[in-house]
Amino acid sequence: MKARPARKTDGVCWITGGSSGIGKALALRLASNGWHVVISARTREDLQAVAGQVDGPGRIDVAPLDTTDADAVERVVAQIESEHGPIALAVLNAGIYLPVRSESPDFSDYAKTFAVNLNGTAACVSALSPRMVRRRSGHIVIVSSATAFGGMPTASAYGASKAALLNMAEALRIELDRYQVFVQAVTPGFVETPAQDDNAFPKPFMISPEKAARRMAAGFTSRRFQITFPRRFTWALKALYALPADWYIPLVRKQTGWDKPDDAPKS
Repeated sequence: MKARPARKTDGVCWITGGSSGIGKALALRLASNGWHVVISARTREDLQAVAGQVDGPGRIDVAPLDTTDADAVERVVAQIESEHGPIALAVLNAGIYLPVRSESPDFSDYAKTFAVNLNGTAACVSALSPRMVRRRSGHIVIVSSATAFGGMPTASAYGASKAALLNMAEALRIELDRYQVFVQAVTPGFVETPAQDDNAFPKPFMISPEKAARRMAAGFTSRRFQITFPRRFTWALKALYALPADWYIPLVRKQTGWDKPDDAPKS
């Protein structure tokens, strides 16, 4: 039997990074579709504020968590399953974006980015996959980014972490299918969140968190591995990065305005 997407009758949906941005919009979307959702983030008050906005047949419960604490992740996963039933769908969305300027990088920005985006996701996978394998059912979604396709300015930390997540999801898809555990990756383009305020380059086709949530929720019902949107941007980006690196790197540099020294006037 092949792995399949989770259904709301299979158990609960757990979303990390569920107090704001895509995570918040997705939690409200799935709850409105009838899912029982459990959301995690570090601050209980922010989570409870989201849970209070449910409008539909589903419900949202909260489980405060810092995903960089692997022991805490294990405890919270066990607690969710003890109190609410099996985690049928896990959306590993917790992440941060810290811009890094290569002319004056701060190592702590790399360390924080990898701790949250990569290690935090790995901690969640480590807690989830053995349980799902034993049950021979489950659905894990890893939220990566279109920056996983290739380098972008100020994203040497963020993009590297998201590229690693895409690779992780591919490996899990290969390995876990035989245990009926379904794995997907999400590679969104620009989504309108506070993190985008730190991006100094153009952000074409930027969409709202609510539109991103709609695309993700629809993608979770499909069997495709990668959920990517908006496609007119992400597919163009994939095509760009399919070129030889000696071609696409100068193109990206020019299109993002990184073809001149920072103190040079930009037209």
